[in-house]
Amino acid sequence: MNTNTAGNNISKATTDAFTNIITTDGEAEPLIINAVPAYLLFAFGVGGNVIALVVLLVTAKTHKWKPFYRYVCGLAITDGGGLLISVPVSLSMYASELQRELSPVLCNFQMFWYMFTLMSSAMIVCGMSFDRFFATYYPFHYNKPHKEIRTNIIVVLIWGLSALISSLPFFGLGSSRKFYPGTWCFLNFIETTTEVNRINAIIYASIGVLIVLATWTFNIAVIVYFVYKRYKNESTWSGWKDAHVIIFLMTVVILFTSCWFPLMVNILGHASLALPETAGKTELLFTRLSITNSVVDPWLYIIFRKEIYYAIISGLRRLCPKEKEFQSDSATNPRAPQSLSSGNKTENVSIDTK
Repeated sequence: MNTNTAGNNISKATTDAFTNIITTDGEAEPLIINAVPAYLLFAFGVGGNVIALVVLLVTAKTHKWKPFYRYVCGLAITDGGGLLISVPVSLSMYASELQRELSPVLCNFQMFWYMFTLMSSAMIVCGMSFDRFFATYYPFHYNKPHKEIRTNIIVVLIWGLSALISSLPFFGLGSSRKFYPGTWCFLNFIETTTEVNRINAIIYASIGVLIVLATWTFNIAVIVYFVYKRYKNESTWSGWKDAHVIIFLMTVVILFTSCWFPLMVNILGHASLALPETAGKTELLFTRLSITNSVVDPWLYIIFRKEIYYAIISGLRRLCPKEKEFQSDSATNPRAPQSLSSGNKTENVSIDTK
């Protein structure tokens, strides 16, 4: 079967293959059609990102569109827009109870948007991590004029690079493929006996793994910086505010890795280790997991806003009035850096999420 052109491997044989799915013990089990997860991902993904954009617009006078919020805006547009464009194709298939056939054009369309959305989202998260690393270790360079314009350029470049990577199958490097239960299409990393499919899968997954490693590196470096300040008892340690930075960064990197990494490992496994050419429930699970990152992201940034954070801290202080050492010393120390929630101009070691 020729797979040099994107989508030309969608055939009747491929469609019939989803009538049954082969398990690891060689036995076949009937196809189970469950549209609920797809509807939930669509509703919460699009809805959550729309809410995140509304919150950003409503609070614009407070955050003044600093770099962090520009990344959040780009992430919400990417995640919400990508899901809004790609998922309805699958929902229409579920609505027809798989009586409709995914045409090569629709398959290529959905493949591109899934690849683009997942890759762009991952790159923006990595860009946010680098932004915090740069602000922490090189504050004077970071705080040069026009840093907001620099952020806009980075987001646009991320979109452009993601679009280029995702469009490689249209230039003959790889192809699209329908996946179980026959309602969605993605990069063909299953039929890797075809060289172009294998190369494209390796390129996409390798970039994904590098993004994960870079994100961990940047965030760990920032966390080490804050922990070192606390250990040295430096006057620049700002108590609960810096603890907020650590909690936020660890939450972001753990969530991102848990959702994104399994799919990249699965793709590399098929491309490099010649795993069996089956596209079953495992691939569906890992892809839905990676999409879940796009669903949870906006809620994470909404939850970590300053108002909610300080409400929690105020409650803890009422319960534990003796824990004075955790109170921020920024009021008495003008040298204290801007924190996750601070609105000061010196944002050299913080994440702005107020």
